[in-house]
Amino acid sequence: MAGTVKLVRIGFIGLGAMGFPMMRHLLDAGHDITVASRGRGPIDRAVALGATEADGPAAVIAASDITILCVPNSPDVAGIVDDALGVLSADKIVVDTSTIDPDVERAQHERVAATGAGYLDAPLSGGTVGAERGALTLMVGGRAEVLERARPALEPFAGLIVHVGGPGVGQVVKLCNQLIYAAQMLAVAEASALAEKSGVDLRLLYEVGTHATADCVALRTRIPVPGVLPDSPASNGWAPGFMTDLMAKDVDLVLAYAARLASPVFSAGVVRPVLGAASAAGFGREDFSAIGKVLQQLAGLPAPNNA
Repeated sequence: MAGTVKLVRIGFIGLGAMGFPMMRHLLDAGHDITVASRGRGPIDRAVALGATEADGPAAVIAASDITILCVPNSPDVAGIVDDALGVLSADKIVVDTSTIDPDVERAQHERVAATGAGYLDAPLSGGTVGAERGALTLMVGGRAEVLERARPALEPFAGLIVHVGGPGVGQVVKLCNQLIYAAQMLAVAEASALAEKSGVDLRLLYEVGTHATADCVALRTRIPVPGVLPDSPASNGWAPGFMTDLMAKDVDLVLAYAARLASPVFSAGVVRPVLGAASAAGFGREDFSAIGKVLQQLAGLPAPNNA
């Protein structure tokens, strides 16, 4: 975190698994926080920590200098902007940290800019662990001067903030990140099943792979077999660092955006049905490394102990 944080009035809309710890870091930094969320429980917890509840998204934005959105999908973001247009002005900034369609995001930039307010798309990487640690990576699209004004509201939960380009480019970079990560996870799940069926100790696969050309984040953190990595989701009841259903949503965004650009994304087309099979098997709210359970079943391996 860079230097002394300038205290500002910050709104936070969306107190889910990512949003709540992000909001908590802002409270810990001393900011005045106003919140809204779909669930009653997170709002009550936020108020108990010192936040103020507002009557919906428009009221949050009206009460705040900088408002952060952390919601599931494109319609959610567009709906919040719909509600907020009447309270936006030149002294306000909206920062969307959700992962949504880049073209939808560009439209929100235009709508907000027409009111004189600033807008940034700043999707996140780092999962719930990064959110809890205040070490998220933000890939930011929009005007550089708006980002500089918004930094006090971003730095408390960020490990790295990168201005990647103009409106919507943050979302493009995030989708590229998700494409790579999903493909990594599928390869690690396939390799784990192949090795396990061949009698290879997966701890040794991990040792070799992390010191060889197979090294990647998915291998280091998400071998999808319980007991191999103590901190992996598989060894902790498949608790989600990033849920299967959310990765499926992001891969759908990749496929749709790439189709509009006529850009090939073969790996997305391969991994998406496996994510769908994991969701259909009841693993949708588990960590997306649960696709490994699908691969193990297809390989004829016994289900893991804590399946």
